[in-house]
Amino acid sequence: MPITQDFLDKTNTLRFSKTDDINNYFQNNFQKDFILWFRENIGEKSNWEDLNINSSQDTTDSFNRFWQNDYISLVFSSADISLLQFLSLQGIIINETGGLLTPISEKVNSISAANHPGIAYAFDAIAGLKHSYNTLAGNKTCFDLFNDPDYLANFNGRPLSDRLANTTNVVWQGELYPTQATNPADPYPVSTDPTITGFVLEADFYKFRGRGLIQTTSRDGYKDIIDFVLAYMGANQAVVNAKATWGGWGKDNDGVATMSANAEWDELFMNSDLLVASEGISLHNAGHGNYLGGIDGTSPDTANASIRNVGKRISGGNAYADLFLSRVVQIIEAMS
Repeated sequence: MPITQDFLDKTNTLRFSKTDDINNYFQNNFQKDFILWFRENIGEKSNWEDLNINSSQDTTDSFNRFWQNDYISLVFSSADISLLQFLSLQGIIINETGGLLTPISEKVNSISAANHPGIAYAFDAIAGLKHSYNTLAGNKTCFDLFNDPDYLANFNGRPLSDRLANTTNVVWQGELYPTQATNPADPYPVSTDPTITGFVLEADFYKFRGRGLIQTTSRDGYKDIIDFVLAYMGANQAVVNAKATWGGWGKDNDGVATMSANAEWDELFMNSDLLVASEGISLHNAGHGNYLGGIDGTSPDTANASIRNVGKRISGGNAYADLFLSRVVQIIEAMS
């Protein structure tokens, strides 16, 4: 059953400004808070067959924290939001975090995988699945970075730098990681362990893979967050610490992006009380046409089009956008 005008007429006046508003609505109408209702009625069913919201306390805590007024205001530039806005962004977060609702980092394959093992997954172009992050628009290739004075200043001396600093091997400009299988004459390990591949792990293809609640990706996306960090005047300790380190380098956001480390990004996303993850959503939304503000429940047609646009803006792909719309519609059907 599609989104109906009757459903929109009944719910368009709803406004949520905090987690309690959301959970009270679901308690009053469905006798369960949102997470429990979703787990029992939506997760692992139909379009959500491979996804559900995790049942851990960390997941619940993250949900409760994110949907408070300060982050609603930051992300939506509004003191309150509609039901469709909540369902749309929450649907994205469930998908992008695998149901954990915490600002995770994108995973790669195990090093024993038959194809695209370990960090090769991030480096490689995989037909029908993903672009190479080594040549992703906005990123710098490993070849460029392994010859970059700023990169060498911070990461020379890490494992594999003896083989790769100032390399002339053009394989590092490409879209196929030089594993034993793909480059037997000069193979490189694919481990995510910095004691094995530390020099390689700080390159854009791995460092700027997806992070956060909507999986901020690429140097350009991370540079926006660098600007936020360098201008930050608040008291969040993780952000304050990063600002002190990065500001001391005297670099612009591109230079900071080159010299920043995976560990610093993990700290910012995972240990800033969702501030950086929320800022990442806000910056992405502002830079991609305000898709969250454009969610429109005037009619079924505007609702469908604007919800699908959220998926399209997040992923860039039509397949994801179509699946995302189907998932949100499935939630609405269960509420109708």
